[in-house]
Amino acid sequence: MPVALNVILITFTSAYSVYILWQLAAWVSTPVNKTATGDFTTRVSLIIPCRNEEKNIPNCLVSVLEQTYPTSLMEIVIADDQSDDNTAAISKDILEKSNFKWQYIKTADSISNKKKAIESAIKASTGELIIITDADCTANKNWVSTIVSLYEEKHYQMICGPVAIINEYSFCEKFQALEFTGLSILAGAGISSKTPLLCNGANLAYTRKAFERVNGFEGIQNTPSGDDTLLLFKMNKQFPGQIRYAKNEESIVYTQAQYGWGNLLQQRIRWASKGFKSNNQLNSLISILIFVTNFLLLVYSIGSLVYFSVNLAFILSIIVKFTTDFLLLTCGTQFFKKHRLLLYFIPSEFVTMFYVSWVGLAANFSRYHWKGRDY
Repeated sequence: MPVALNVILITFTSAYSVYILWQLAAWVSTPVNKTATGDFTTRVSLIIPCRNEEKNIPNCLVSVLEQTYPTSLMEIVIADDQSDDNTAAISKDILEKSNFKWQYIKTADSISNKKKAIESAIKASTGELIIITDADCTANKNWVSTIVSLYEEKHYQMICGPVAIINEYSFCEKFQALEFTGLSILAGAGISSKTPLLCNGANLAYTRKAFERVNGFEGIQNTPSGDDTLLLFKMNKQFPGQIRYAKNEESIVYTQAQYGWGNLLQQRIRWASKGFKSNNQLNSLISILIFVTNFLLLVYSIGSLVYFSVNLAFILSIIVKFTTDFLLLTCGTQFFKKHRLLLYFIPSEFVTMFYVSWVGLAANFSRYHWKGRDY
């Protein structure tokens, strides 16, 4: 390989590792918030956006109905994004048998998306604190109580929580579970270091006043995804220092992995498609850093197989990146108690090179399909 390309590879790999190590230091210094105790006073609206989730929403609602948070202080709002299956009938049947106050809101706008569904639900809800989760998720019984306890501590304007994949069996599913551990650590570290770059809409809370203050999803409404990260950027700009990450195993929300590599790539393209619409320079910079680092390593890996030769720059870059990623994922698997996932670390690293390169390119140059819609 040309000397200039070797220098570029080492430069990007070094910058990538410095960023990861910086975030790891921030994660380690992030205090674990206390498990929920005491009396609560906050009225909560738990919103569950959904689209064609008849298979998943029963488990989600069972999980929600088992929450220890006082029923008198919590309402459940289903935000239906134009489902055309039995999601509504199944949900209503379950909720009618509960002691919770609830609403089922279906967006009337024929040109809808998840953000419009959430926005409609928020307008119809009454709670002081909005908590969002997805219809294909579950949580332990103290999840809401733990989030509210953290909120009542200092009345943060936004709280982001960890998300983990469960019931992973195939390599594809284990790869996703391992990736999620790393993403959750980076989400928490970014918030703690006052440089938030991502969060997950499956476990997110914010005050009604904050949502109204930033004019909701105004300015990001036409982006199919971004109900979480793009809103995080708006919140951070308006309320710097008033965002907190829920670092507590009681606050973890659980979801299922995408079935098969095709569905995984479609979902990740959807996530990545909001990248250059974030108007966040640091986010764009880190996205480019991660993409270029993995793309260059992929090119070098293919070149090594084709020409049966490996140069020193490639070896050093692989060692540095793999070591840094291993430290990150060790922290992640420790927090989620999924140490066995590290057995798949080496093959996952090589898959990541291809996966990040493909998604990075496809997110900007191709269409994608998600839940019966083409974007």
